[in-house]
Amino acid sequence: MMLYQSTFEDLRARIRSGEFAVGDRLPTEAELLEHYRISAITLRRALDMLRAEGYVARRPRVGTTVVSVDATAPTDPTAQVDIGVVLTNFDDTFGTRLLEGMLDEAGTGANVILKRTHGDHDAEDAAIRSLASRVQGLIVLPSSSEFIPPAVLELLPAGFPVVILDRRYEGIPVSDISTDNIAAGSAATEHLFALGHRAVALVTSDSRVTSNDDRRRGWVGAHARNDKALDDGLAFHDVESTLPGATDRPEDDVARLVAFVESHPEATGFVAGEYNIALLLRDALEALGKRVPQDASVVCFDHPAATFDRRMFRFTHVAQDQPGVGRRAVEQLLRQARGETASRKILVPAELVPGASTAAPPTRRGGRAAPSPSRR
Repeated sequence: MMLYQSTFEDLRARIRSGEFAVGDRLPTEAELLEHYRISAITLRRALDMLRAEGYVARRPRVGTTVVSVDATAPTDPTAQVDIGVVLTNFDDTFGTRLLEGMLDEAGTGANVILKRTHGDHDAEDAAIRSLASRVQGLIVLPSSSEFIPPAVLELLPAGFPVVILDRRYEGIPVSDISTDNIAAGSAATEHLFALGHRAVALVTSDSRVTSNDDRRRGWVGAHARNDKALDDGLAFHDVESTLPGATDRPEDDVARLVAFVESHPEATGFVAGEYNIALLLRDALEALGKRVPQDASVVCFDHPAATFDRRMFRFTHVAQDQPGVGRRAVEQLLRQARGETASRKILVPAELVPGASTAAPPTRRGGRAAPSPSRR
């Protein structure tokens, strides 16, 4: 049994027995920590469960007061759940609509407190620790998939509600919610194959995250399913300027992309890991005299809505259901706050949205295309 669960059950038994009567204040936090020999996070989780079942009311500068000896609906109708959200960054292409989904799901029953880390590990750790002391659960988009934030690892044994966004940690019992990036990467690549492109390159950032890894797996799988020869040299993972806290300039990435495209003239289709990478790639192609989509086609992930900008160039893109991911994250966190202990791994499907950046390759438009290379 989790420590928070046993602490909750013992305090509940003491309330039911009359040791703490209605109107009594429970011992101070320091006294309870000393009595149960547990962490502050574990105690907070146990007290939150007592409040959720209607046994106590907790108020700043007053303490925790017994309000019922039986499980009831909370007596304080204004009581709300505070949710902490830690993101690396957010903008109109990714993050803003994620937050919209969270706020919609939270409604008036929960408060959302946001912190941004710019991908800095120390800032991330500090943000998680700061929020954990004053919220009832955390939604975290970690800066790396190579290791789970240490502060999260410390919270999990205490049963503190945590939901991870857009990352996956195998073997760690924590709920995570993300786009089905394998299927999305495959759909983007197969769209280009269906148009007649024979060599499709993958262009992503240097970020070590599972979303990039899964999109690459989708790109690889699409080659296998379409009997296309896979050239690992067509995978470019060195875009730096789009990363949170990057010091490289966009011009540096354009120069690297120019060199990559020049070294692979056979590539006429490109899958870009994000919208800003697609913009850099288009600059590199234009620097080489290649037009999109007349000479090269580009599919990216995510795209700003720009609802009122009718003249904006719109890429064919994979649209992640960011509001849906945000809503599911809050929904899962509230389940945990109500006592659910099982971790869930949730994949949300994405949609391929046609735009102006893809067309048949020049050889297919101008005449008969050369036979596609096979894996044999």
